[in-house]
Amino acid sequence: MNRRHAPRHMISPGTRVRLTSFDNSYDCEVLDLSFCGARLLFDTKLPIGSEVILSHSHCGQVLGTVKWNSPQEIGLELGPGVGRLLTRCDTAHTAYTQQSS
Repeated sequence: MNRRHAPRHMISPGTRVRLTSFDNSYDCEVLDLSFCGARLLFDTKLPIGSEVILSHSHCGQVLGTVKWNSPQEIGLELGPGVGRLLTRCDTAHTAYTQQSS
């Protein structure tokens, strides 16, 4: 569900990131991105306001803040423009993977 007015950017299904919080790391699937946020498939509740590090194998790391939790998802606020950066990295990775096949 899009609770915000910012448009969501769809990404390739199965795009994985590493979420790190409180010295714990979790492998997560990105469901979609907005201009300054991410929605991840994630079944562990983290406290609202927790700072996290989101790592992508081709885009490096970005800082985020937990904005909401649901039983199967988590919403993160990221710096402005980060969603578009991750979308471009995902697109480049997908194109590279398809060319390599």
